Amino acid sequence: MKVWMMAAASMVVLAACNQLPGMSGGEPPLPPVQSGAQAPTQLPPAPHVQQANVTPQVRQGLEQQMTQLLDGYQGQYAQGDQRVQGLNDEIKAMQPNTDHRWRVTLQANTAYTFLGACDGDCHNVDIELIDVRTGGVVASDMLPDDYPVVNYTPTANGDYIARIILQNCTTAPCYTGMRALSQPAGGGGK
Repeated sequence: MKVWMMAAASMVVLAACNQLPGMSGGEPPLPPVQSGAQAPTQLPPAPHVQQANVTPQVRQGLEQQMTQLLDGYQGQYAQGDQRVQGLNDEIKAMQPNTDHRWRVTLQANTAYTFLGACDGDCHNVDIELIDVRTGGVVASDMLPDDYPVVNYTPTANGDYIARIILQNCTTAPCYTGMRALSQPAGGGGK
C-alpha cells in the first residue's frame, strides 16, 4: 500500500509538471540537432519561487496586458508589419527556467519578426527560432530584457519552432506572450 501511495504521489507531481511519459503538454519536442547546427539553449533546473493563486479575473487581466504589451512592441520594433495570417498570439503562464514552443510554418523570402513580452514579475524572457529540419537555432534574442525581438527571413519554405524562454520570474506563474509578424508584400527585407 505504501509503495502504491508513493507511486501515485509521484504521478501527480509529474503530471503537474507535464513530465509524464507520453505527455508533453501539447508542445512540439525540440528536434535533434544536426552536426554544424547551433543547439538550442539548455535550461537549468527551475529555482523555487513564490507561487501566486491566479483567479480567472487576474488571468484575464494578465492576458490583456500581454496583448497590450505586444501591441506596443509591434508599434516600436515592427511598425508596418502585420500579424501572420492564421497565427494568434501565444500567451502562456510559465514557471522560471521553462519554455513554451510554438510550431510555425514560414514561407521563403518573407521577412518575419517574432516579438515576446512578459508581465511585471518577469525579469528576462528570450526567443529562439529553431529550424525543425536541422534542430538548430537560426535566429534568437537572448538579451537580459523583457522584450525579445527576433527577425528572420527563411530562404526556403519550412517548419520552425518559435521558443519563448522564461529565464527569471519572482512570483510565478509569470505570463508571457509571443507574436509572429511579417512584412506586407513589397515591404522589403529586414
